[in-house]
Amino acid sequence: MSAHTGRPERAPLGSLDSLAQSPWAPWPVPVVLETTPSTMTEVERLAAEGAPEGTAVVAEEQTAGRGRRGRTWDSSARAGLWWSLLLRPRVPADRLGWLPLVVGVGVARGLRTAAGVRVELKWPNDVLVSGGKLAGILAERLADGSVVVGVGINVDHDELELPEGGASLRTSGHAVNRTEALVQVLASVAQAYREWASGVDVRDAYTALSATLHHDVQAHVGDRVIVGRASRLGASGELILTDPEGVEHLLSAGDVTLLRPER
Repeated sequence: MSAHTGRPERAPLGSLDSLAQSPWAPWPVPVVLETTPSTMTEVERLAAEGAPEGTAVVAEEQTAGRGRRGRTWDSSARAGLWWSLLLRPRVPADRLGWLPLVVGVGVARGLRTAAGVRVELKWPNDVLVSGGKLAGILAERLADGSVVVGVGINVDHDELELPEGGASLRTSGHAVNRTEALVQVLASVAQAYREWASGVDVRDAYTALSATLHHDVQAHVGDRVIVGRASRLGASGELILTDPEGVEHLLSAGDVTLLRPER
């Protein structure tokens, strides 16, 4: 039993073989590990050994999950979905900035289908539910040009297990079977990625799911703070902010906070 919730022990992930009959195919069925420091590190190792595109590792628990800017991601055992995916996109270099956004679209679509939950995307790599952070996405380019994308999704956490500002499917009232949710999310990510890699413009799909665009935000970029309206996306997936003086700022990275209107 859980020490503070009284809930039964969390069930392990089941078989992912149904992915072979989904848009995930013909990629190999992901490897599921009981525990690992980081699924991204595991996939990077496999990539160095020549693993094909679509190689993925899922962990029941991560002990050193990686987040943006060297942060850690609390990956409690069997409470969420922690996985990384190897991609070898054959696209011009100036399109690679879209990749975290494309994966975000796939994650959001998959969660909406699997859990019936209205999730939104916060630029550049967060998935929100009711304003709380439900999932994070981290993309890192390797020396050979391939990309490892890591995703962490809070599924079965209760409020005591979440950091400030965090959310889970359980706390949002959308408890799901983790295996079924993972299969749906992976299939949706594969489909969104293949559409983008074939040349489909993902701008409209991302905009429809965005919690950032057309809202006032505060962005921390290095030692600068920029406040303005998130007006649109740039050619490579950058966020374009228009400040109160009408000056546009093109952001390729940064921490963005949504500003709530004063009451």
